[in-house]
This record gives sequence, structure tokens and C-alpha cells, in this order.
Amino acid sequence: MSATELLFNLFTLLLGFILVEVLSGLMRTFRARLPTGPGIKDDIRIGWLTPMLGAYTMLNVLQCWITFWVYLKYLPTGYDTLTLGVLLLSIYYFAASMIYPDKPRDWPDVDEWFWLHRRQVLGCILAVNIPFILPDYILWKSTVSEMVVSSTVTTIQLASMLAAIFARKYWIVATALAVLIAVHLSFIPLEILHRHGVW
Repeated sequence: MSATELLFNLFTLLLGFILVEVLSGLMRTFRARLPTGPGIKDDIRIGWLTPMLGAYTMLNVLQCWITFWVYLKYLPTGYDTLTLGVLLLSIYYFAASMIYPDKPRDWPDVDEWFWLHRRQVLGCILAVNIPFILPDYILWKSTVSEMVVSSTVTTIQLASMLAAIFARKYWIVATALAVLIAVHLSFIPLEILHRHGVW
């Protein structure tokens, strides 16, 4: 096993754990709405904000995953790189573990959990994303148009993230999360066009 494979395998494992944490929280929350016995139904409202935060987190993990793979050849292999990588992904894992409550039945409105913990979750995700964004401006020799597009996308994501963290009105936070999800989903058709040389 090469040094590069060592880095990729470790960080891939940790990113996979983060995805599993988000998915298991989502399934745990949806299962809490199922009847616990004959004629018994738990009245739990999930709402939109918590699932949207979970969806954004999964999409962002995938983006970080592919970004890490692209920049893998630039990373020095050593204990320092491993330690920093584990630290960053541990912060991300903490964020993923805080999206959904451990016992959803204790929260009749799951969105109340969101309002209590959204700043912790989104703040951690923002902190982890910074090292993934900076190489775009340091390593790549981009054209002016590429730099404008990259900076615009980054600005939209940063503004939406800050709005989701600090805004107090429901519609502002929901719109910010929707924009974050839409930006990530927009990469799919752009990637397909780029793969076929159209864009």
C-alpha cells in the first residue's frame, strides 16, 4: 500500500462514517413516527428544517470527498497530515451526530431540536469546509472566468451558510438551506456537461 492509498483509505473510512451517521439519524427519526403498539401512534412532527440540514450535510460530504480525492496528490504523507485530517473529520462527525436527536420521541417537534443545535452543526461544517475551499485559490492556475465562477459560488454558499446560522426567521433559514442544497445539486448537470466536453 502506497502512502497516498493510506491517506485515502483512512479519510474515506471517516467520511463514510459521517454519511452513515446522518443516514442513521434520518432513519431513526422517521421510525419514531411508526406505531409503537396496536392502536398507538406517536405524534411526532419532523418538519422541513432538520431533513434539509441532513440532506445538505450529505451533499457537502460528497463534495468534500471528491475534493479530497482531487487534491490528494498535493498532500504530504505523514503523521501531521493524518492528525490534521482526523481532527477536521472528527469535527464533521460531531456536526453529523448533532443533526438528529438520539431519542426523537422525546421531541414532538423535531425542528425544535434544529433551532437548538443548528449553529453548532453549521458552524462545524463551515469550519471544516474552509481547508477544502482554499486550495482552489492556491493550487489551481485558473482563468479569470473560472475564478469569477468559483468565487461567485463560494460567496453564495458562504452567505447562505451565515444566514442559516444567524437568521431567526423560519423562511430565511429554510431558504438558505434550500439554496445550499440547490447549489450542490447544480454540480451534477455541470459535471455531466464537463465530462462530455460541452462545458
